[in-house]
Amino acid sequence: MRKILDLLFLSWILVACSDNSYNSIDSSTDFVASLNTLDSSIDFISKDQEVIETWKLDAAYTGFTLVLNDYIFLYGYSLDRAELIQLSTGKKITSFPVHEGTTFAYAVEDTIYVANGKENTVTSFDIKGNEIAKADAGRYPMSMIADEQYLYVVNFKDTLMSVFSLGDLKLDRTWNIPTSSHGLYLNGDELWLGGHGAGSQPNKVIRKYNLVSGELQGEIEAPMMPIDFTDTSDGNIFTVSHGSNNVSEFSKDGELLSSIKVGANPFSIKAFEDCIVVAGYDDHQVYFLQNGKIIEKLKVGKGPFQLVTREVSK
Repeated sequence: MRKILDLLFLSWILVACSDNSYNSIDSSTDFVASLNTLDSSIDFISKDQEVIETWKLDAAYTGFTLVLNDYIFLYGYSLDRAELIQLSTGKKITSFPVHEGTTFAYAVEDTIYVANGKENTVTSFDIKGNEIAKADAGRYPMSMIADEQYLYVVNFKDTLMSVFSLGDLKLDRTWNIPTSSHGLYLNGDELWLGGHGAGSQPNKVIRKYNLVSGELQGEIEAPMMPIDFTDTSDGNIFTVSHGSNNVSEFSKDGELLSSIKVGANPFSIKAFEDCIVVAGYDDHQVYFLQNGKIIEKLKVGKGPFQLVTREVSK
């Protein structure tokens, strides 16, 4: 009888330890969060540029996105389920049946759009994990961005962009783009597109497309492999080029305003408070920039790959 009770107690301990809840993040706290893919962790960094919380994750997540300011949607390419975690409680709320191959997720209010590079599909879900709509895309859909009507999807291993209506994911049109494109920014009636480049020809331009026609309207020279964008309250646009460890600042017209070397193999860039924040994947640092200069660098988990921000007051 004692052995049975001991086994029951051990089982209870194991179940309790696998609850998979995390320390909560107060709903009034502004933060920039770094998903570190080499040690499966998330570091939450305050506006004072200090790590205020670290979550040790339970699976090989490769990306995340912020949903409704109080949820983090976590996914992994090798995982058949994604998780929605509530920040204010630290608890897992919903599991999503996304299938293996998730490459990217993008949230518009309470709808989450998930790209799958194995199935070549885009699927929309509500926050309860229910599928709303599903559509075929090109080969290896990845980067996504949305305006009031449409979801723009870059097919990384293809030469087209898919443009879907937001509600039912009906394919509205496709555009011709270079293969290995990545990184999107909406600039008025233009869509700016970055990319890695293919084979021995690394990409060194940002392409500007007309949002309605999809026609190429021009190119902006940029350091090698511009792959992510952000903007600031003054209207300037920043891009990070991971092939050259460079952050460039442009006006809305595409004029180069500043350029600086930052980090080692940076993949992600965000505006936060009055800073530009960059994740250095190979040196495990998050960098804070102001006025074209590095003002702080912070050691985080291994392999900071993606950043998300929350500014509650905005």
